[in-house]
Amino acid sequence: MDTAKDARILVLEDALRRLNDIVGNRKLKLHIEYSKLNNELKTAGSRLYEIKYAYTDSQALADSEATKSLVESIRNFSNIVKSAMASSGFNPTTTKDQLVHAELHYCFRIVEGFQQRLLDYDEDPAYAVDILAVEVSQIQGVPTAEKLTVCRCTDGTRIWRIVTNIPNIESGSKLACVVLPPVEMMGVVSEAMFLGDTRLHFDTPLGLLVEPPSHALDQARAQVLQITKRMV
Repeated sequence: MDTAKDARILVLEDALRRLNDIVGNRKLKLHIEYSKLNNELKTAGSRLYEIKYAYTDSQALADSEATKSLVESIRNFSNIVKSAMASSGFNPTTTKDQLVHAELHYCFRIVEGFQQRLLDYDEDPAYAVDILAVEVSQIQGVPTAEKLTVCRCTDGTRIWRIVTNIPNIESGSKLACVVLPPVEMMGVVSEAMFLGDTRLHFDTPLGLLVEPPSHALDQARAQVLQITKRMV
């Protein structure tokens, strides 16, 4: 496989860049040892170079020491951050802090799922990120934007906040969404994006969609390509 252009690796590279930006600009409003975070990022960065230019098959790459080392470094990074948050009772209240917090979780998810994406999927860019089935549990409007709606959703394991302009979404609806870099929309942080307004069947299991519908794959692919075109 052409590892230098594989979307899964480019999305991984983008996630590491985001973590470097958070650390480099000291965006974490925590008492934390930035030097330790930097060390873990340096290790991950050197392993990324090995991964990106390995030019090997996905099975070998998933099992490689470079991949295992990168994942371990970011796991250490995550543990340092989570420990600092727990000890300080950190609760992001401003939109800015919420965005940083959401971005951390996005980056950790990309890294943690990297090996499995190599093993389970082909090189289709749509599979470089997670496509989920979620159920809407709560809906509220955005005061400053009448066409936007904030949906509180669950994938069976955690809560997601998704800002959308799709009309007539009801509590209890199941939809496909894609986990993308979080964005701020009219003062609200959106952690994922619905992949169209087509409702999933009522008995669709929540969580990772094993066989996403074609419309969901098409939209996810388009979003991933927006990320990867900056990374090649």
